Amino acid sequence: MPRPTMRQALLGLFMLAMLATWGTASRVQADEPIDFARQIRPILSENCFACHGFDPSSREADVRLDNREAALTPHDGRAAIEPGKLQDSTLWARVASTDLDEVMPPPSSKKKLTAEQKDLLRRWIEQGAPYQQHWAFDRIEKPVVPAPTAEESPQPIDIFVQKRLKKVGLKPSPAADRVTLIRRLYQDLLGLLPTPEEADAFAQDADPAAYERLVDRLLASPHYGERWGRHWLDQARYADSNGYSIDGPRTMWPYRDWVIDAVNRDLPFDQFTIEQLAGDLLPEPTKLQLVATGFHRNTLINQEGGVKPDQFRHEALIDRVNTTGAVWLGLTLGCAQCHSHKYDPISHNDYYQLYAFFNQGVDANNESTTVPVMEGEVFGWTEDQKQSLAQLAQLREQRANLERQLASSGSENLLNHAWNWKPAELVDYRTLGMGSFLKQTDGSLLSDGKAQPNDTYQINIRSPGERITAIRLRVLTDDSLPAKGPGLASNGNFVLSDVELKVGDNFTRFTAAAADHSQPDYSVLNLIDNKPTTGWAINLGPEQKKAQSDLKMNAPHEAVLVLESPLAKVEASLLLKHEINKGYLIGRFALDVSDVEPPTDRSTEIASQLAAVKKTADELEASLPGRGKPVPQMVMKDSDQRNETYRLDRGDFLTPDKAAGPLPTTVPAALVTAPLPEMKTRLDLARWLVSRDNPLTARVIVNRVWMRYFGQGLVRTENDFGSQGTPPTHPELLDWLSAEFMDQGWSMKRLHKTIVLSQTYRQSSAETAEMTALDPSNEWLARQARVRVDAEIVRDQILSASGALTPRLGGPSVHPPQPDGVYSFTQNKKNWPEAKGPDRYRRTLYTMFYRSAPYPLMTTFDSPEFSTVCTRRARSNTPLQALAVANDPMFIELARKLAARVLSDPMVGPTTEARAERIFRLCLTRTPSAEELQLLVQFYHRQRERYSGDEATAAPLVPDGVKDQSPAEGAAWTALARLLLNTDEFLSRN
Repeated sequence: MPRPTMRQALLGLFMLAMLATWGTASRVQADEPIDFARQIRPILSENCFACHGFDPSSREADVRLDNREAALTPHDGRAAIEPGKLQDSTLWARVASTDLDEVMPPPSSKKKLTAEQKDLLRRWIEQGAPYQQHWAFDRIEKPVVPAPTAEESPQPIDIFVQKRLKKVGLKPSPAADRVTLIRRLYQDLLGLLPTPEEADAFAQDADPAAYERLVDRLLASPHYGERWGRHWLDQARYADSNGYSIDGPRTMWPYRDWVIDAVNRDLPFDQFTIEQLAGDLLPEPTKLQLVATGFHRNTLINQEGGVKPDQFRHEALIDRVNTTGAVWLGLTLGCAQCHSHKYDPISHNDYYQLYAFFNQGVDANNESTTVPVMEGEVFGWTEDQKQSLAQLAQLREQRANLERQLASSGSENLLNHAWNWKPAELVDYRTLGMGSFLKQTDGSLLSDGKAQPNDTYQINIRSPGERITAIRLRVLTDDSLPAKGPGLASNGNFVLSDVELKVGDNFTRFTAAAADHSQPDYSVLNLIDNKPTTGWAINLGPEQKKAQSDLKMNAPHEAVLVLESPLAKVEASLLLKHEINKGYLIGRFALDVSDVEPPTDRSTEIASQLAAVKKTADELEASLPGRGKPVPQMVMKDSDQRNETYRLDRGDFLTPDKAAGPLPTTVPAALVTAPLPEMKTRLDLARWLVSRDNPLTARVIVNRVWMRYFGQGLVRTENDFGSQGTPPTHPELLDWLSAEFMDQGWSMKRLHKTIVLSQTYRQSSAETAEMTALDPSNEWLARQARVRVDAEIVRDQILSASGALTPRLGGPSVHPPQPDGVYSFTQNKKNWPEAKGPDRYRRTLYTMFYRSAPYPLMTTFDSPEFSTVCTRRARSNTPLQALAVANDPMFIELARKLAARVLSDPMVGPTTEARAERIFRLCLTRTPSAEELQLLVQFYHRQRERYSGDEATAAPLVPDGVKDQSPAEGAAWTALARLLLNTDEFLSRN
């Protein structure tokens, strides 16, 4: 043989050294005991349990590996596992085989064990194949907190985290700066932004207790309940509609408000659970405890023809079982609906024994399963709010008096004024729904009867003269209309809620109105109050009938509307809105215009006083929970007679296994850590869910809260604590937090405070090269996480920055602006009466949510579908999101308000630099660097130059209400606002 070359000899020596080193490492590693829960169960669960797990119906060769006793039981003379005897273990023989007909997992499964996994299985069998119960099913015991070293924080969270960091060779990051911290806390606890003044005050407060005081203040804010209530509503699959294709609206907002209030008053989580799952079964339940049971009335309702009630009742029960399992147990219970769970010890029987708790419910939408709730009652009233209510009552009485004075002082003058009316030239006429009009010989318009129940009429008119100062609406009778009246209601009436004149993209309001007749509580003045909940109608009240015996409802009537300022001759769209009382539309009408100067009288002075009173009342009302008429909300109720529950073959409600007999109401045996009390009702189930004997609820809830603060849970699979889920990265920390949560009375605020006071939470989110190399997914928490904010918070932060936010809590869902055509592809076109007043700027939480066509912002920014439980939202960063923030008319409107806020603030200097710094801080909280400020100023000047001399292009961007600014200047500041609102820093929590 030829002698080896020098290179070959050196290579051989290197290989021998490596083999020796590897052998030493292997021997050292082999001496370490294998952890079944952390190292072996994940391998078996992923590769074996589907065919050799808990479910007997899918078990191959009667070999079971999820249970030690079964795995050690011989089949055909050999056991799957012979502890300590590798060559006698069928499991090892099949895993190590190279025969494609023998090897496990089989090639058809598309799964293959790695060499490392095989080595772990080998060593585990050699070490005696010890099993452990799945960690999540062990009773929660509070671990001892290790003593901290001198350099470690004494806070328990930090001790557990920092000791784990040492093991992987990492150190915690330094604390974030104070401006970042206050912004982070506001975003996490309130979902809003701090003002620059609040940030400065905190940054300059040298008191060591300043941070804790800030935390306490934010936890006491009513907006805390809105922020954290939204997370719970995802899990409750809350929406304002029934779902499926018809997707009609439903009244569920009292439940939403109950959640917000419960979170704000820190209702202990065990009671929070009991009232939602079984508030109706408590002794003498209060109305609000009944409202709480709306949690399980958030199921879908099918309104289609031919629906089988028993089938969709069954679908609702399935949803309740699966939702309960996901929310409180963190388990995929739905897998056991058709057969026993393939991975977790949840049998087919276990599933329907849980189903039995809900099978006693009565779901018919009748009086026995609804409760009337008054807006505002859901929250109750504090003493300060009661004083505000008394003041509001006085303002309303003052307003009513002024309205009466205005009507008496102005009506006669307006109606009898020499207007010299001329018929308006009708350019086009239609409804925004599906209706149209038949033009009559006298120039009036007659509805074809095809309008939607709350349709808006759009009449494009042109003045015969040089200007328009007033418009007269004449409602006319017709033999073809119901009761021969002017309206389409069965009695001939109508309710017109609002009248607007639109020229291009601009709306012109009316400042005075008078009519020859108004129905009591339906004054013609309601046409100009900018409220979709009021309107003008013409029915007769008892007193009117007595005073004017010749007055008739179904007769021609007229309303005169005076413009705020004359409108030059131009084509305009008159919008007649019918936003209340379905079907109460005008049937026949005519329009006249005048160019005559309106009369001057005391009505102008009274109108000014009325406007001031209305403004004060509106602002006061916006600061309070609403106060309206009682509305019915669906609640839970059990039948007086017990319904038997049977296991359903393959989950089919038509094939109950009656031969096996009825099932009891109880919980899965695998989750029982102590003898169970007698369990018959949802109340028994609810109490067990929040008992110390349930190993899951506290762990699941604590983990989910942790996830909100760090972007991922201590258990990454927060919705799966079963065998297929990931084990906790910090098991002792998870159990300490869970035990502490229960020991502290299930207080969510205490849990939040414990987390946010930790150094772990306060860390900087900056990532170093060392972190990237050793912990790229931040599993060991050497830094904070930087995450995109939720869909609602995108808009809420913009409302906050612009100063437009209406802070009022609760009440019926509202209709902020949304693009046209959202309902074009739904079975039924939805009514969307776009809010014009304070409701236009409510938090996004209060937006009307239709399941079939959610608010577009929600869809764009990864909100759930609101039809099934959602415990964690996906997060994405797409071009469509950037396009929405930059170009959605709603966001452009708010950008204009942000620009106006800066331009009209007397405390901001008049220089471009001062204004640029202010707008930057309103958006991003921190002070811009010199380089950033220079870029902002340069961008502003480029935009101003762009819009100079092009008022048509600038007009849509000019802020409202800002004086002494050229259109180009106003548009440039709006453009700068749009730029800042669309930065990644604005849309992220750092």
